[in-house]
Order: sequence, then structure tokens, then C-alpha cells
Amino acid sequence: MGYSQAQKAESRQRVLETAARQIREDGIEALGVADCMRRAGLTHGAFYGHFESRDALIVEALEYAVALSEKRIATTVAAANASGSAKKEPLRVIAEMFLSEKHIKDPGNGCALCSLAGEARHAAPAVRESLTQYVHKLASRIAQTLAGDSETLALGIVATIVGAVTLARAVDEPETARSILAGSLDLIVAQSADA
Repeated sequence: MGYSQAQKAESRQRVLETAARQIREDGIEALGVADCMRRAGLTHGAFYGHFESRDALIVEALEYAVALSEKRIATTVAAANASGSAKKEPLRVIAEMFLSEKHIKDPGNGCALCSLAGEARHAAPAVRESLTQYVHKLASRIAQTLAGDSETLALGIVATIVGAVTLARAVDEPETARSILAGSLDLIVAQSADA
């Protein structure tokens, strides 16, 4: 008995979700097609019914992860604005979301850019192109929270966030990781106030 289009779409979605989590947790090079399909509950042979190649899967998984991050940003900012407590500046809300211990400890559900920036220079051109587009999307979202012509400052804030998350995940001292996150948040908030 063959699969319906709905079943095929559901299977494809499971593979995308699995791959997106795997590349954020373990990196691009660690993604194996057979392992990804097994984790998604499918056979290795079913892969090519869903994706043209491993690189195509990686690009689509990255795009899926980016869409999740964009949705998380919008939801977090909206929730902060709707809360009964004192309203925070949108940039602070975004920066706090990225520069949190929760984000550091859960790369599989975190920002793909923060997880993959270090290895992206070795990735396929399509992967680099996708990450570059996300850098611009994230910078554009941040620029909306700043005054004036702020594209360069927004890119600097993205770089600060990605660098801080990468470094906080790399160190083996929790207190140092917390200091990196807190110091970067202070730097972003202070710099944006001066803009």
C-alpha cells in the first residue's frame, strides 16, 4: 500500500525537524542521512523520495530552523509587550532571549546561526547563502528596534550575540559562561542606547 500525499508530507516534516535539531546540536558534518532517517522513524531508502541530496536536506533543515527562530523572536517580543509588568525595549527582549542560559544549554532548539557560525565557512555554498540570508534577516529585525540608519550597528549586535553564545557554550566554567552572557547583554543595551 502506498503513502498518501499527507503521509508523505508528514514524513518529510519529521525528517526536517530531526535534521534541524541534529545540525544545531551536533553540527553540519555530523549529520548522516541514515542516522537522521532512523531518528525520524523512517528507513534510509525513503530519503531520496523526500530530498534530492544530503546538501538539499541541510539547506531545508537550516531554513526550517531559521523560521522557528524568527517565530520565537516575534512570539517573545509580543509576549513581553503584552505582559502586565513594565515593558522592556524590544532589543533587550531579543538579546535576553539569545543570551540566556536556557538558550546556551539547548542548542537543538536554539538559533541555527549561533550553532553553526563556526563551521559555516567549510559548508556548501547553499548552506552559507542560507546563513547569510538569516544574518541579514536577524540584523533587519534588530535594526527595527534602533534609531536612525542602524544596519551596521545591527550587524554588530548580531555578531556580538553569536560570538557570545558560541563562547559561552565553549567554556567549561558555568560562571564564566554567565559572565560572557551578562557582559554581552550589557554591551548591546548600552551601545544601542547611544545609537
